[in-house]
Amino acid sequence: MGFETQAPHWVWYYVALYFFVVGVSAGAYFIGSLVELFGSEKQQEISRIAFYLAFPPILVTPFLLIADLGRPERFWHLFYYVNGGIPTINLKSPMSVGSWALLAFGGFSFLSFLDNLVAEGRLKFAPFANLYNRVPRKVYAVIGSAAGFFVAGYTGMLLNITARPFWAATDPLLGSLFIASGGSTGAAAIALVMAWRKMTSSDTFKQLEAFDRVAMIIELLLIVALIIVAGQFAAPLFHGPYALMFWGGTVALGILIPLGLNWYAHRPEAATNSLVMLTAMLVLFGGALLRISLVQAGQM
Repeated sequence: MGFETQAPHWVWYYVALYFFVVGVSAGAYFIGSLVELFGSEKQQEISRIAFYLAFPPILVTPFLLIADLGRPERFWHLFYYVNGGIPTINLKSPMSVGSWALLAFGGFSFLSFLDNLVAEGRLKFAPFANLYNRVPRKVYAVIGSAAGFFVAGYTGMLLNITARPFWAATDPLLGSLFIASGGSTGAAAIALVMAWRKMTSSDTFKQLEAFDRVAMIIELLLIVALIIVAGQFAAPLFHGPYALMFWGGTVALGILIPLGLNWYAHRPEAATNSLVMLTAMLVLFGGALLRISLVQAGQM
């Protein structure tokens, strides 16, 4: 005998955009951390851009989360609850664990953001600079990137544990897909800034492009695996408006065309800042549509 499950009625412009913003931020921070740990001095331009990009989007995420709660004034329950009159840290629900991880990631990304400002002389008044620099920046880059990728992956796992057939059937692929997409969109955000600043002729940028290609290929393979595993529950992705959004927006515009443009840009006469910016914007657009289509399709 079959059974029905209640859709969570998540609004795409809150939940899906929260997933997208966190993914871009975590992906950029992870790339910046890799360069911080293993890159040369010449490659530090990528880490500086990555750390500048990672922190500001995190400031938007609390508003997206709180707005979707239904009762925004109770948002503090995500972090703690009162047990016998004693405030107790709330680790009972996945959303609470994710909220704590988001808070940790926000803190570490803020430290890296401040490091950049101080190191480049943009922040003249920095009374706490000596305090937070007592801890080597490489250490909190590692911890911060781990927290960031946990948050990026947990958004997919949050869908997997929700009792909707499509989401439940694709466990644990959604978390892996969101991590790969976070890496791809994070690289695209960095590439967009580098193209705008006309920094695309360096070997460092070519390495960033190679990272993005690998991330997009992994993302494409995970999408194929997800569709196969979901079976009949993937029907909303083949019929109706979300099919066009998913296959036309995410797969075609967000992955296949950028991969083609990425390959085409390897030709010396074709590599232009405008082409790089177009490719990066398509990747970001596809990453947003990926979250929107999967969140909405799972609620049908």
